[in-house]
Amino acid sequence: MEFRMTTLIILPLLFLPSIAIKTHRSLLFSATPRVYRNFKRQSACRRTPVLLHSTILRKQTRSRIGAFSSAHQDFSHESLADPNSNPSSESNTPAKSSKSKSSIGWLTIMGGGSFGTAMAICAASKGHNVTLLVRRQEIADEINEQRIHPRFGDIVLDDKITATTDYEKAFGASADRKPDMLVHAVPAQASRDFLHKVKPFLPKSVPIVSCSKGIEVSSQSLMHQLMADVLRDETTGELPPLAFISGPSFADELARGVATGLVVASKKIKTAKRVAELLASDVLRTYATNDVIGVEVGGALKNVIALAAGIAEGLELGMNARSAIVTRGCYEMRRLGHLLGGRQSTLTGLAGIGDTFGTCFGPMSRNRRTGERIGRGEKIEEILESMDQVAEGVPTAKALVKLIQQTDHSYRIDLKYPIIFGVADILDGIRTPLEGFQDIMRDPLRMEMYELKRDKELLSRERELQKRETHIEELEQALLLKKAELEKLRAMILNKEHSDKSVYITN
Repeated sequence: MEFRMTTLIILPLLFLPSIAIKTHRSLLFSATPRVYRNFKRQSACRRTPVLLHSTILRKQTRSRIGAFSSAHQDFSHESLADPNSNPSSESNTPAKSSKSKSSIGWLTIMGGGSFGTAMAICAASKGHNVTLLVRRQEIADEINEQRIHPRFGDIVLDDKITATTDYEKAFGASADRKPDMLVHAVPAQASRDFLHKVKPFLPKSVPIVSCSKGIEVSSQSLMHQLMADVLRDETTGELPPLAFISGPSFADELARGVATGLVVASKKIKTAKRVAELLASDVLRTYATNDVIGVEVGGALKNVIALAAGIAEGLELGMNARSAIVTRGCYEMRRLGHLLGGRQSTLTGLAGIGDTFGTCFGPMSRNRRTGERIGRGEKIEEILESMDQVAEGVPTAKALVKLIQQTDHSYRIDLKYPIIFGVADILDGIRTPLEGFQDIMRDPLRMEMYELKRDKELLSRERELQKRETHIEELEQALLLKKAELEKLRAMILNKEHSDKSVYITN
């Protein structure tokens, strides 16, 4: 009996070395089929010297075998730890974290207008708790008690939305926790005074996302410049994480869950991606970029272009004229964006042309309707008094003229930006709407498009790359001509390769 037990124990041990060698050999052959299964093929060493090629492949073999072995060990440990586990199902299912990346918890929106309320509805639909900071107490009471907003009377607001006029409640100064994200939805011209008021209550290091579009008239500042000027810490000089939203997004459609696409811009791309993740849903598609200037220039200029398109509609100039005006306005947008440091690709995307199309041709556009009333002969003062919402294009047009005069020192800038300057003159009463369009039609004839300096540099770089690729192809052809000389070298090295193979398998 003892002899049988000893035999049963010793016999498997005798076969272990051969099993290990076979396993090692099978791993080696499965890891590098190019080297040993097709070893005699000359195509494996066609373009690289044989010594270098074989050295690289041997290194790849070792790394692959090591990776396979570690994975095999991990698999064995997992199987031992949980004998009832199903490895195939676990390998195809990604591990879920305990907390979702898009989980905010608490979001505060500064501004209870149309867009601020629409953003609150979108955030609440994702399960976020939303605090809406409004100016008037009666609006806050109507939201909290009747669950409706005056701008969207037929939409019942989610219970996760609460409204307040108290800064301490909105920003968590009186609570144990603070909001996870702040959304700034105050008009551009009122943003500086508002931010000065709420700055003492703002929690530190909380991301602030701006939905405001336009240029401040008093300082000719874009929103990222305005917010940096106000929110910068006076002692440390630090800024909270800032992001900026733009794109074709009418508040009414956004509040009703109609599919919408937006762009989130931040100088730190991680912040832009994080905000894009937090806002994205089945009906809201978000994209991230680090081109803050391009996004803001597009969001500001599209309102001025919409005024021009509306004026053309009020003058009954037809679709041909409106299409031409919008197209040339986009060219002025591209030129100014290049001047201020924005990227052309951003201005041809959602934040530029996309937002321009929606604002110029959409029936819900305030700026287009304002321009249409101007074209019909109404005075701008009477139009603005009759509106319960802000047409950002009116102050932005005047701010743009000052900004262009400060930054573009070239000759006859009025010919480079005829639509922007023309709309500003019409708003100031210098020209009538009809005179403004007649002056555009009588401008000196010139090329439709001029390649901007940065575009020329890109073109020259592409041509240089093409030359380099051609040179590389010529070198490859020259290397192929050396094939006959390498054949002798291959024949000498084949014997050494076979010996290296056998020694490596044995070890």
